[in-house]
Amino acid sequence: MIPGLWFQILLFATGLILLVEGADFLVKGSSRTASMFGIPPLVIGLTIVACGTSLPELTVSLTASLSGVNDIAIGNIIGSNIANICLILGVSALIRPLNVRLGVVRREMPMMLGAMLAMLIMSFDGRIGRLDGMILLICFVAYVTYFVRDVLRSNQRSEVAQTKLWYNALMVIGGLLAALIGARLLVNSAVVIARTLGITEAVIGLSLVALGTSLPEFMTSAMASLRGRSDIAIGNVLGSNLFNILLVIGICAAIIPLTSNMLIDLIVMCLAGLIVVLLFWSGLTLTRGEGALLLGAYGIYLAYLYGF
Repeated sequence: MIPGLWFQILLFATGLILLVEGADFLVKGSSRTASMFGIPPLVIGLTIVACGTSLPELTVSLTASLSGVNDIAIGNIIGSNIANICLILGVSALIRPLNVRLGVVRREMPMMLGAMLAMLIMSFDGRIGRLDGMILLICFVAYVTYFVRDVLRSNQRSEVAQTKLWYNALMVIGGLLAALIGARLLVNSAVVIARTLGITEAVIGLSLVALGTSLPEFMTSAMASLRGRSDIAIGNVLGSNLFNILLVIGICAAIIPLTSNMLIDLIVMCLAGLIVVLLFWSGLTLTRGEGALLLGAYGIYLAYLYGF
């Protein structure tokens, strides 16, 4: 292997570690700070924690967009969403069959599918413009407002251990800096790796970068499934996919319009979303066999990307 390539792979791994750990610190610091001001834990979960698990996608896509690497910016989101559905839900279902409440199938899953279809429609002209980005951000605000009001009406609170405000602030600042530095290292090294190996930046974004930024969701859902918490395993994926499109693509496109030539991959993303909704709708359970089916589909998709 080319000597310089090993160094770029090391930079990629370093950036990924900084990204994941930075997001974790940011979530913990923000959650503890919010709880100190009496914000209900469920509201924290729906906003801060959900944004935190999407922070790797946000920092990477925004960094790539500002650097003019559109293929990684948009490919990261499409690839992450496909990985969330096929890989993460597939592995989670293999660990333990996932049961879902009927309300989730009727409400959250159609929302996720609607966001995916909106992104597909916006990409028909080859770009996602500033107006598209603003529409996505408005939908994001409406989505968060709806769920926060729903939680506040339920008055669900719990006692959370108090820590010093300055310590939480350091965690937030340190986590954000680590995530930003990690994103820069990851994007720059991914571009060099792609060019060195003769792989397009779009493929790197859809696969390697997307898998890396999906690690927080992967660990969260896998551990939740292992502990029998299907609601967390499923909700994590649905929330992440919604945040990736409405928040991440919304912010990136509102700042700098994104060019998109990944129509086939967007169709794959929408089909994956539709299939998983139908699988859950059929019996309110994702079985081990269906999980294996999703994993197989993801393997076929990766083989298609790399021309096997």
